[in-house]
Amino acid sequence: MMISGLILMSGLMGCDRDAKDLVPVPSNKHPGVVEVGELGVVTVEEFNILNDVDDDNPIPEVREQHCTEREDGTLRCFYGQLGQTKLGQKGGATFTFTGNGEEVCLVVDPETVFWAQSVAPGANRVAEYAYPDYYNDDGDLDMFSGLSSYYTGSPGVELGDFKGFYTDSLGQQVEIEYGECFQTGAQTGMNDAHAGRATVEYCGIDTDQREGIQYTVMLETVSVPLDDGIMSFGAVVLEGRCTRLGPSECTIRGESLDSIATKPNGDRAGQDAASARGANAKGKGKGPASKGKGKGKSAPAK
Repeated sequence: MMISGLILMSGLMGCDRDAKDLVPVPSNKHPGVVEVGELGVVTVEEFNILNDVDDDNPIPEVREQHCTEREDGTLRCFYGQLGQTKLGQKGGATFTFTGNGEEVCLVVDPETVFWAQSVAPGANRVAEYAYPDYYNDDGDLDMFSGLSSYYTGSPGVELGDFKGFYTDSLGQQVEIEYGECFQTGAQTGMNDAHAGRATVEYCGIDTDQREGIQYTVMLETVSVPLDDGIMSFGAVVLEGRCTRLGPSECTIRGESLDSIATKPNGDRAGQDAASARGANAKGKGKGPASKGKGKGKSAPAK
């Protein structure tokens, strides 16, 4: 009798919450699936000119005000926001770029930062970077990319992947991976790793023999920040090898954006449409100030 009573009590104690507070509520103001448009392949030198720094500076610095339209109609970079999708729907963003026949480096940075010097050893701590790591404003995006002809999704409607299938001589279906954005993990042989929450992700793609061929980049939402149910992010396509460019948390600056309404193509309300591209438009990137989280106002630029 006592045992059955304990079982009943433990069952009641386990039902005192449903964890709904750990899942953001979908919002009509912030779509969970957006199509950005086409980003150009930008050189470090171009960003150096925009930042008014030395031409030989090897480290790119991307800022929201630089995400304007280039002469060829592409965007230099993109800052936008994603909301929570409905139950059972995969969320995220897609954009395209055109191969230039060289190696390119794809970089995406979801808000905000996963680590700060507030947890660094005392001797190595720098006071201005010792702001606290606030877990509830962190988002997570996983990046995938490949030739647009292999992408199975419908941009702005639903996300897909870069996988195909064929049936072998035994009648078994075999999966083919067409994706080219491979990120190496800490363990030997792990080439399908991802960076984790609030951490910059990057991968290199060699477009040799594919100049003028279109690629699609898919950013899949893993988690949306709990503080406001909106995930801000920045993305850029850089010319050159990732190993030489050294992407880090300080490559895309101020990706933690103010929470305002988002248009269906990922632009934030208040931004002018740069140009019409079918049913979608690409944003100029002149948006509001950052939230003041991570690399926003409370974290000085490094």
